[in-house]
Amino acid sequence: MASQVSARRLQALQRQLQALELRRQGRRYDEIAEMLGVSLSSAWRLVHRAYQRSLKLADDEAEMQRQLDLQRLDAALAAIWPAVKAGELAAIDRLISILSRRARLLGLDRPEEQKVDIGNALADILARLADRSDTTDH
Repeated sequence: MASQVSARRLQALQRQLQALELRRQGRRYDEIAEMLGVSLSSAWRLVHRAYQRSLKLADDEAEMQRQLDLQRLDAALAAIWPAVKAGELAAIDRLISILSRRARLLGLDRPEEQKVDIGNALADILARLADRSDTTDH
């Protein structure tokens, strides 16, 4: 029984991948439906599920890469730590670089808040437009 379920699941995954590949080739959903012998809505669902699955795999791969990079940063930090403790300026600069990269990977840096005075910005734009019209009038 379990092998039948696994076989059906594998077949469903293969159909999803086939539908996604056809879509990547530029096929319309009605063409995919006809080629796979399914309804139009089933063709859309097959493509959608395969696409969602590929996004999940990409997210998983990105997370694995992030974890690997964090481990490398930890190893680099451990390697320079004695020099940092000894006060070597080059090692301290490297420490700051490692910590900065680590913070970016972990999303610890807060976005910088930007304030724009819309009144001044609008006044500047209007002044530039007025200058342009003055130069084109002559």
